[in-house]
Amino acid sequence: MQNNYRRVAALIALGIISSEPFSGPVQAEQQEELRTKVEQLDQEIKILKRQLELQKEASAEKAKTTPLLTAGAGGFSLQSADTNFVLKLRGYIQADSRFFLDDHSAGTANDTFLLRRVRPIFEGTVFEKFDYRLMLDFGSGVTSSAANDAYVQDAYFNAKLWPALNIQAGKFKEPVGLERLQSGGNLLFVERAYPTQLLPNRDVGVMVHGTLFENTLTYQLGAFNGVADGGSADIESSDDEKDIAARIFAEPFKSSDIEGLQGLGIGIAGTYGNREGAPRAYSTPGQQRFFAFRSGAGTAAAPNVVADGENWRISPQFYYYYGPFGLLGEYAISDQELRRDDGAATFGNIENRAWQVSASYFLTGEKNAFKAVNPRKPFALGGEGWGAWELTARVSGLEVDDAAFPVFASPASSANEALSWTAGFNWHLNRNFKVQVNYEQTDFDGGTSSLLQEGEQVLLTRGQISF
Repeated sequence: MQNNYRRVAALIALGIISSEPFSGPVQAEQQEELRTKVEQLDQEIKILKRQLELQKEASAEKAKTTPLLTAGAGGFSLQSADTNFVLKLRGYIQADSRFFLDDHSAGTANDTFLLRRVRPIFEGTVFEKFDYRLMLDFGSGVTSSAANDAYVQDAYFNAKLWPALNIQAGKFKEPVGLERLQSGGNLLFVERAYPTQLLPNRDVGVMVHGTLFENTLTYQLGAFNGVADGGSADIESSDDEKDIAARIFAEPFKSSDIEGLQGLGIGIAGTYGNREGAPRAYSTPGQQRFFAFRSGAGTAAAPNVVADGENWRISPQFYYYYGPFGLLGEYAISDQELRRDDGAATFGNIENRAWQVSASYFLTGEKNAFKAVNPRKPFALGGEGWGAWELTARVSGLEVDDAAFPVFASPASSANEALSWTAGFNWHLNRNFKVQVNYEQTDFDGGTSSLLQEGEQVLLTRGQISF
């Protein structure tokens, strides 16, 4: 192509020369020769122009069949030219620390650095209407059991039939807890609040969901194997019963002209089913156990408590965002029928409750949201940007039904109430890197251990990279 341009330039120069008047007598054959060369120049230009047109047409045709590979702050993406087939590679890593400011006994958890979550994510689309997602986890403490492969967090597909009707199947979060439904990479605090310990986590099932009324109303309705409070599973190992989970969430002023109400969302969710098997214990923000049901050999000296019967949960929830300010709250009730085996069988019913209210404010003026926030001026060494600075605060509590003691839980080793307050600071250096610092203090009612008598004071930190 470069040679062609040089040739055209030479011919143009020749044409200019041919147009200059001659100072002396010029033979007729010389004029004819110059005229011929000018005509050749014109022909060469036409040919070159056509070649360029053909190259453009070929490039446009090739673009229709050439896959597109992109990389950026949102991850890596490979998609077919018609966008019907998409593969995205994303993920995040959370490097945490836990420092207990007042160790009570040898049984207190150790100060530690840990990898809280290490999650590669593969997601995309096939044949335009069918999305898929696979998220793995290799963080500290992740294990596999007969009921749950914790290395596989999400594994599902979603058929996007219409905006108002999607069908999703596989392993994913049951649509119940508000903070639980928030991505682990977008959490306001290092650890989630107490309501998530009463509500289900990930389970295998099928769900219909969609949005209505110009995306101001979202609904989910699904059938799942069923899991214990705060639990996850990918196979039913305890009973044949299934759970029904439902949620409805409205943002009634999302499209209105009232700016102060556009960020308001309110909803309610719940589950209903029958459950058998071991119930789960409850833990502090520092991940120390403060309540557990009796567990033993099923004898008078070592009774064993299991879930045996009806279980229902309900969770009203809301959030509100206005400018740099954000507020989130939820309440959870879990009601479960229990059986105590101690050589005989004792039946009972307990109703546990948990709640939280969380607030945040961006000192740097970013617009707050339930999803990830991008700093207006990303941090840069030697530059003007310092990222986004966010102050956070939370109060959260969990109350165990008095009926749990002493039949189903030991009043000596388990508290019947925990109340935690948290103060924190989040530094979003850019869209992909975040630093979090939380101070958590927890006080208990009940129990005789040094932890339950004196409470927990823990400093939690996190460095997170996501893409």
